[in-house]
This record gives sequence, C-alpha cells and structure tokens, in this order.
Amino acid sequence: MNLNTAQAIGLLISILGIAVLAIVTGMRKQAKGSGNSAPVVAGLIMGTLVGGSSTVGTAQLAYNYGLSAWWFTLGGGLACLVLALLFAGPWRHTGAMTLIAIISKEFGPRVGLTASLLSSVGTFINIISQLIAGTAVIAVVAPSLGLLPALLITAAFMALYVIGGGIRGAGMVGILKLALLYVSMICCGILALHLSGGFSGFTAMVQGIENPEGVHFGSLFARGLGKDGGACLSLILGVLTTQTYAQAVMSARTDRQARIGALVSAVMIPPIGAGGILVGLFMRAHFPGLAAKTALTAFATEYLPPLLSGVLLGTLFIAVVGTGAGLAMGISTIIRRDIIQRFSDRIADPRVNEVLSKLVILLVLGLGVVLSCGSLGDTILSFAFMSMGLRGAVVFIPMLCALWLPGRVNRNFAMAAVIAGPAAVLLFGTKLSLPGGIDPLFAGVAAAALLCVAGAVVGNRRKEIHVEHDLPKSGEVRVISVESELYAQGKALASALGEMLGVPCYDEAILSTASELSHIPEQVLRRYDGKSVFAAYDLAARDTSSMRLPTTGEMISAQSAACSELAKKGPCVLVDHFCSVGAKETPSVSVFVHADFETRADRLSKEKGIGPAAARRQLRRLDRARSRYYRIGNRKWGQAKAYTLTVDASSTEPEVLAEGIAQWLTGREAEKNRRAG
Repeated sequence: MNLNTAQAIGLLISILGIAVLAIVTGMRKQAKGSGNSAPVVAGLIMGTLVGGSSTVGTAQLAYNYGLSAWWFTLGGGLACLVLALLFAGPWRHTGAMTLIAIISKEFGPRVGLTASLLSSVGTFINIISQLIAGTAVIAVVAPSLGLLPALLITAAFMALYVIGGGIRGAGMVGILKLALLYVSMICCGILALHLSGGFSGFTAMVQGIENPEGVHFGSLFARGLGKDGGACLSLILGVLTTQTYAQAVMSARTDRQARIGALVSAVMIPPIGAGGILVGLFMRAHFPGLAAKTALTAFATEYLPPLLSGVLLGTLFIAVVGTGAGLAMGISTIIRRDIIQRFSDRIADPRVNEVLSKLVILLVLGLGVVLSCGSLGDTILSFAFMSMGLRGAVVFIPMLCALWLPGRVNRNFAMAAVIAGPAAVLLFGTKLSLPGGIDPLFAGVAAAALLCVAGAVVGNRRKEIHVEHDLPKSGEVRVISVESELYAQGKALASALGEMLGVPCYDEAILSTASELSHIPEQVLRRYDGKSVFAAYDLAARDTSSMRLPTTGEMISAQSAACSELAKKGPCVLVDHFCSVGAKETPSVSVFVHADFETRADRLSKEKGIGPAAARRQLRRLDRARSRYYRIGNRKWGQAKAYTLTVDASSTEPEVLAEGIAQWLTGREAEKNRRAG
C-alpha cells in the first residue's frame, strides 16, 4: 500500500525529530568526567532493549502464540531489576570499561579474548534480527522495494544514528523514542480492545480464533514451560551479559544514578509488550492469512488515525534502528578495547579511536546486511532469544566468578567454561534436545557452572610457592640461587630474602667477580649479558685491542665460575647469571620465579613508559632471547623439576613471597636438625 499524506507527514515528523535530537545531543560536549544522569542511563538501556523484538516481534509472536509473547518485554524488565539490585555497583567498582575486561582481569587475556569473540557472535545475531525487523516496517511504507534495498536503508540509518549521536545522543533518543512508543502502543492496544467490544468481546474473539494447533493463547507458557521459561531466562542473562547495557550503567555519574536508571527501565519496559499482544491476537482473529511479522504495521496503517499511524511507523523504524545501532556500538567497544587494543597502542589516541569505532560499526552492519540476505530465517524473536542465550552461556558464569569468587577459580577451567557454554547451547539447540522442550540455554549455563565449580576446587589447591624437591641432605643449606623470568621481580625477591636471612645478596657482584676470574672486560660482560654472541668482533669497541669478543660459552663459564667462587665465601643469595649451575657444588636451594605474561608486560610498560601493545611485543622478543641464552649454559633453565622451589610472583609482593620462602626454609632446617639429633 502507499502512504497517504497524513501518514507520510507523521512518519517524517517522528524520524526527523528523533534524528535531529540524536545529532544535536551528540554534538554537545559533555563535561569531562561528569557521567550521565539516571534518565540518560534509562534511555540508553531502553533505547537498545526496546526495539523491533519488543514491538514488531512481540506482535508477531502473539499472532502465533498469544500471551507468551510477553516474555521479551517482561523478561527485559526483570533483567533490569536484577541489574539494578545486584550488578550495577559491582560492575562499576571493578574499574573496567567492559564486561570482558572484568573476565580478563580475573582469568587472563586468553580467556577474555575467547569470551570477546563468542559474545560478539551472540550480539551480532541480534543485529540481524533488527535488520529483518526494519524491513518489516519498510515493507509497509514501500511494498515494492526489494529486500536488499530495505536492508541497506535500515543499516544506513543505524550507522547515522550511532555515529552522529554517540552514546549521549543514544540516551536522549531512547527517552524520546520510548515516550512515542508508549503513546503509540497504548493507543494500539486500547483501539484493539475497543474494536473487539471491550475485554469481554476481546476474550470471546480470542476463543473464536481457528486453532487447529491447540495453542493456549491466554497462557504465558503456551509454547511449554521449558521453552518460555528458558526464553525469560535467556533474556535476563542476555541483558546481564551484553556490553551495551553494561556500558549504560558504567557511564552513569554515580552508583545511585546507575541503579535508578536501571530501575526506571525495569518499570517502563514490560507495559510496551501488552499493546503488541493485543494487536497480534486481534490481527490473528481478523486476518488469519497475514504474514505474522507485519501484524503490528498492518494494524497501524489499517486502523489508526493517519497521522498517528505515520508517527508509529516512524517510531517503530527508529526503535529498530536504535536497538541495532546500540548493539553495533557494543560490539565496536568490545572489539576495540578487548581485541585491537591488545595489538596496537595507537587506539589510545582519541582521534584514532573515534575513526576506528566508526569503521568497526560500518563493517559490522555491512556484514549483517550480507547475511540477512541469505536464508537465516524470518522469525525475529527466534534470532533475538538465540542471541541472548549464546551471550548468557559465554559470559554469565565466568563473570559471576570474577565478581564474587576472585582468585578461587582456575583459569584453565574458566577457559573451558567459556567455550563449553555456547557449545552446549548450539548442540542442544540443533542436534539434541532437552526433555520437556527445555531451552538449550539451561544446558549451556549448567556446563559452564560445572566447569567453574571444578575450577574452584582446583584453584583452591594452587600455591604461589610450590615445592618441587626437598632440602639437600648433604649439610646445612649455605646458598640460595634465584633465577627468574624478566619482570617477574626475581631480584626484588632475592634482595628481600637476603635481608630476612641476614646474608649478602650477590647480583652485579657476579659480573665483577667473573671479570676478575676470566680477565674478560666487565663492560663486555655487562653489554652482552643475556645475549648470544654471533660475531667474532665488537665493531662498536673504541679500543682495537678489545675488538675481539669472547664466545658466549666463555662468558657463561666465567659467570658460572663466579657464582661458585662467591658461594664458597659463605651463606648468600645469588641472583641469575647461571647461579643454579654455579652453586651446585655447595649445599643450596634453587628457586625459579615466574609470573603471568600480562603481569610482566604491564610492569615493563610502566617501567619503560611505553604502551601495553608495544610492551607485549618487546617482552616476547626479550623472552625468546633470554630463554635461548640461558639454555646454552643450563639446558633445564626455567623447567620446574630443575629447581627446589618455583614461585608465582604474578599477584603477590616480592617481600611477602620472600617471607614465605624464609619460613619454609627455616622450618625445614629445624625439622632436619631435630631428626638428625
């Protein structure tokens, strides 16, 4: 059908009004560090959550199943309530900007990267559902327009919405959009009741619907307790694990503003679905052969006053656009902060970050258009529920552990949970089925939970100081040799240990002693310490007599001999320079200090004043060189079984670790003397 003049005017008023508001509020500069107020937070949440699935999709599902279509908006309201009461404060107190960053901080970058990719896939599926919903609105306005042009128009508006308005613009638009939707959807619901003869007439109309499938239109669980209950749970978990809603909470001015914004959303969202349900059932009774996805838009053009129907069509289109744009913004944030930032420091530049954000949004929407042209299906809510379920299975359980069980779950089990959750959802959603039609989300959450419980048991047994071998049997321990990875704070630990035991700690003195014993210039030893020498001459030497370099083997032998010589002088602590090899002839304890790669890279970044990505690249290069060098003189360097103790210095101060080693050492010595006596 073609729109009449009044409908066209109403449509243009709503679309242009919302577009102008988005751009104007997006252009206004917000005070640095001021944060958003509760209304803007609520607008951000509802601007994304209340979209095509809450309106067009609800009417579509009501057309087929009746009252059970309410679960999208009812579940969304329950999700916002849980968000306000349980998650808003803990999320904000982590200091992280994304949910994936919370997981990465607890379980390491590999787990975070995997969760980023899998949760982005779930979010992307929901973008596809919004693109399809947008074509349903366009089909009413321009029925002769093909699918691809309709998808391109929808994607173009999504890009303009988020790129032009930004996060603040999206929040203000969410408030206006919700107000227009409330007026329109309530008018639609009231009109459907009026045309049916009131509640009694509507009830009689529903009972008279031809229903060969035996659907119970008045039940919240018309599709079965397992399916509809799972749909509700998937909504709750999906909202709690979607970056877009977390971003809204984290952008709030204070914790109180964040909670109020979420509570306002919890109250305002569910009533939206009621109007869609009334319309869907009305259209099923009067137009049984109608395409279900056009139930709401067809009702608007057929029964609403022309101007109001135009406003509703425009608002529905912007609702779809806003939800898709918000989801695309969430994916962009995850990709930039949790993936690209790991490999490039240029993203720290605000201009580069802004350009990259827009580019990622355009790529995501472009890919969504390509895939929506295929045979992915035409049931909007099926896409939305699948999306929510996948995101919930990936993020929810690991996020709970990171927030409320910090340091207790083994990260390898957390990685397994991140992968097993969505795998179980896909497996039970395609190949297998749970009894009673239970949503496959339950299988995914259960798989992730079981693995994290097992990880908690294993994680409790993990020790920072791990004993590989007992003390040597031959005499009293005289020497402690400490070798470590770069930036694992091995030198600080050795120095603290020497002070606690009251013995000297030799580090630089090893090179001085090696120079005296071997007659190799000390500056040469220092310059090539930790480096393999491949050239026969030092072309940088000023004195031609010192141009010839000793071989790597000669320098290693000199350092090892120096460690042996210092060990003979009396009890001491030796640091690196092949000290575990040089002190073998003396009763000694060997210690290897290691730390997580990300922890060491962060220390390098702070010490050198370079970006995180550059620090990671430099540390990988240094690790390779150090490993090659030390294994020339000690084939078992860095292997746990070659040391008496291995120490994990990832999260504990070196002084605390040194105290633990000293207590273990003195305790074992006392026990050995008691037995000998």
